[in-house]
Amino acid sequence: MKNLLLLFSVFTLIGCKKNPNRIEEMNANGGKNYIKKHFKNNSKVKLEVFDKETDLVITETDFKDSLIVKLIEYYPNKKPKIIAKILKNPNVFNGECYLENGKKESEGSFFYNYKKGELVRVSDWIFYNPNTQEADSICNYFSNGDISVLTKVDRVSSDKIVTIQYFKIKNSKNSNELEIEKVQ
Repeated sequence: MKNLLLLFSVFTLIGCKKNPNRIEEMNANGGKNYIKKHFKNNSKVKLEVFDKETDLVITETDFKDSLIVKLIEYYPNKKPKIIAKILKNPNVFNGECYLENGKKESEGSFFYNYKKGELVRVSDWIFYNPNTQEADSICNYFSNGDISVLTKVDRVSSDKIVTIQYFKIKNSKNSNELEIEKVQ
């Protein structure tokens, strides 16, 4: 009888082990969303966030070795809003942003802030005319990883480039902090 009880206990414990290739679901955002976490060999490989009311995917995140390698955010019409792919581990991404009609709005680089869970625009971004899809401006963003500030815009106008400077970024005299000076 003791052996039978021991054998039953061992099988119960083995049966409780998580499948290494599994999908875990959980609610988020006060029940407004639900999340599916996909695991392969006990490593998270994909995370999907769904709107609970419409059952539409809001975001998809792909992982490799516990680091994010691709992020996609969707519009309610199921078309991509943002597609960001890893450029340099762990947090520099090449990104493309789209309008709701599927036309490309802009492309450039993102910094992914793991603490806040958000993408922050950095460096130069090319913006496209929504009608012609031709590049019509290059915007420069300064970022310290937490915030992103549009510092200047180079706009193509009548076969010449017009530069509009919004902010100057400089080091503070008394500390390691940065000063943002408004130009216009």
